[in-house]
Amino acid sequence: MYNKYSSMKKSELKEAIKNEITSVLSEQSNNPDFDKKVASFAKKINNEMDYPGGVLEAMKQIKSRLERIISKVEGAKRGGAEEEPLMKMVGLSEAKSAADVDKEVKDLKAKMIEKAKEFKKAEGKAKDKIKDELKAMTVKKGDLEKKVEDLKSKEEEKIANKGKDQELDA
Repeated sequence: MYNKYSSMKKSELKEAIKNEITSVLSEQSNNPDFDKKVASFAKKINNEMDYPGGVLEAMKQIKSRLERIISKVEGAKRGGAEEEPLMKMVGLSEAKSAADVDKEVKDLKAKMIEKAKEFKKAEGKAKDKIKDELKAMTVKKGDLEKKVEDLKSKEEEKIANKGKDQELDA
């Protein structure tokens, strides 16, 4: 998967990230569909993290992290932030290998097996909650498996193209 930010200079990266965040927030500030997506995202995060305060706590955590990211971007804009911490903060560095993502898939499968055991024992609303969690985990597992395949094919392509177009000394 190509990351449009990976080839930018530091100053371009800072500006692009700030513009992206500002654009999304300003475009969507009065959009009910966007609000539904945010609430759905908060619910998904809560299902994964199981915050004691529920979805409201998940929303507060998301807000807190967004504020930190915005602060970092603004600091970078002023030249007060280092590039690497900024990139790590917004998830633009440290690309994962196919093996790393494959490990995530295996870990997720193990969690799903445990959830399935809980599901068999649960009743009523608890059972419904676990079912929703298992559905979300299944979607995530599918996404991760696709990512593994994409990364493997890119790694194979990189190996196949290594040295291609290289001139040999006579």
